[in-house]
Amino acid sequence: MNPEPRDLLHETRLHDLLREIGSTLGVIAAFVALALGTSVALRWLGVEAPSSAYLQSTVSDSTTPAEPRPTLWLVDGFNMLHVVLLHGESRKSWWQSRGRERVVALARAFDAPDAEVVVVFDGSQPPSADEMGDAAGPRVIFAAPADDWLLTAVRSAPDPACVAVVTADRRLAARARHRGAQVVAPGTFAQRCRAANS
Repeated sequence: MNPEPRDLLHETRLHDLLREIGSTLGVIAAFVALALGTSVALRWLGVEAPSSAYLQSTVSDSTTPAEPRPTLWLVDGFNMLHVVLLHGESRKSWWQSRGRERVVALARAFDAPDAEVVVVFDGSQPPSADEMGDAAGPRVIFAAPADDWLLTAVRSAPDPACVAVVTADRRLAARARHRGAQVVAPGTFAQRCRAANS
């Protein structure tokens, strides 16, 4: 007894579907094997994974010994708060002064006392007294949008190569580099601030 054309069509579709699922699972398995193989190879070569994901970012520290030492550090304030300080905390307090004060307190401990540090937040309100700190602390700026202020500061600097922009925002980092600034990951900046306190 020959199968009906409708049954053959259904069987063919089921066969095609199973083949596509198998193919997709094969691709996923290949990526997993590649990731595991890379991890094993890196360990074999002695390369360690970063100890804290929050201290790393998508932007690498581009400062090299061949580049001039930055004298002006421009900190993307809310980016620093997100990447280094929130650690999975609720973002409900994102726009409140408490989070900004934490960023300013961290920047106040930066280990290069002769450098000028400016922390820039999105917004138009004046900084609170706690954010302002003392005269020796970082300068706090509110700008809408902060990215534009940061890029204008880089462009108007006498020597953009002596400016470091602290951000993990890839787009801002690329634009800052294009204008000649150095880009430093928030985790790297934070480590220098914490090292000064230890």
